[in-house]
Amino acid sequence: MAIRLEKAVIRGEVSNEIRGHVTGRIWLAGRAEPLILRLRGNCLRDLAGCVLTFENPAPEAMEGVDLVQSLQEGDMGDMTASRKSRLPAVGDDRLVELLEKGETVPVRLANLLFLEWFSGTNGRVVIEASDFRVEVSEPFWVMDEEQGMEQVAENRKTFHRYLDAITGMDGGEDDEEIFGEDEDEESDDEAFGNEAFGGVTGSSRQSAAQAFAEAFADELEAADDDLPLDEFQWEQELREVDRRAEAYAEACDRYRDHPQRERLIAEAMHWELDEVEEMGRHLAGVADDVDLPDRGLMVRRSEDGQEDEIAVQHPLSRRAVAFALGLQRDAEACGMLGGETGRESPVVGVIVSVIALGGKLAAALDPLEEGFALDSGFVIAMLKRAQIPLNEALHSLGAVETRRLKADAKGWIRSSREELFAIRGEILDLMKRMRTEGI
Repeated sequence: MAIRLEKAVIRGEVSNEIRGHVTGRIWLAGRAEPLILRLRGNCLRDLAGCVLTFENPAPEAMEGVDLVQSLQEGDMGDMTASRKSRLPAVGDDRLVELLEKGETVPVRLANLLFLEWFSGTNGRVVIEASDFRVEVSEPFWVMDEEQGMEQVAENRKTFHRYLDAITGMDGGEDDEEIFGEDEDEESDDEAFGNEAFGGVTGSSRQSAAQAFAEAFADELEAADDDLPLDEFQWEQELREVDRRAEAYAEACDRYRDHPQRERLIAEAMHWELDEVEEMGRHLAGVADDVDLPDRGLMVRRSEDGQEDEIAVQHPLSRRAVAFALGLQRDAEACGMLGGETGRESPVVGVIVSVIALGGKLAAALDPLEEGFALDSGFVIAMLKRAQIPLNEALHSLGAVETRRLKADAKGWIRSSREELFAIRGEILDLMKRMRTEGI
């Protein structure tokens, strides 16, 4: 996924004084030396030929900024200080309250600074902010309207090549040859670059990737029954879905405010337009025209006679979910989450990884309890993936400093490790049975 740096930006300067070249320096919280930009291409028309300076009034330290290479060499994406979007006109607490009630969120029209480039070492890097202090010099050279449209088209091709590198696809024919010309496209691109209007509740990149994976679940399960894939082939298929999901999420992110976003996402993914529309229905949770099999449900009658439907769970996924639910409560009870514990705490890392473990086991095993016919190779491949967060949880446990912990806190670590090893043992036993006996 794109690396987003806006929170960590302290200040920066970008120069497009020389046509075809963009240079700059960006200072980030937590780094002593600035990022150095050496990029091929030009800014969009409002910044072409100019020197841009910007400053963040409230920079914050961000995890992972030390992983960004100091020298950023590569190709330009879109760089503009004139992109507009509709942003919430209320604070975060009020925004959450309105969304929970399903009420309309008041918005304000804001100017966005949008800086995008494609680094050979870090991939797509984006800075997007509405509250930076921005200054733009007089242009040293002027980009006319035709050149501006050519620059937009070139930036789009660069982005599509970036997605092709993620998916391992060859772009093949030019997008214009596949989709034809659109007489309104150029004006729309200009609007997108300088006056695009985005909704407050646009699709998040995470939910877009999730929607992609769900939409392609049927495709994965539709393997030829006469020639089922083995676990290693399924692993390859799942990695391919991961790559395509990442590319789809990136395309949704970049074109979320564009008037022709469905068409551009289709071009980027080498899909037909109706495939993007179908994906949109998955993302919106509609998909009314898709016949899904009945999910296995168990009816539970309460003491007052009311009947509740509860989803059927595999015993192993139920065990992992119960473990995850009790883990944070027990950690708080023994003082492991008190004081100034932050998101980078290894204790928090344990909890987050165990929650992910429960989710992955549920995805692998619960469909079996619900009556879905899955290949044993597919389930084994999914169980292998479930061991990744399990190992991460064990690693985080090993990073907890134990010298000053009380007995109950040490007991939490010991019992958590024992439960993780027990779940791992069950996973391995289940995989062994599936390899010899099938499902």
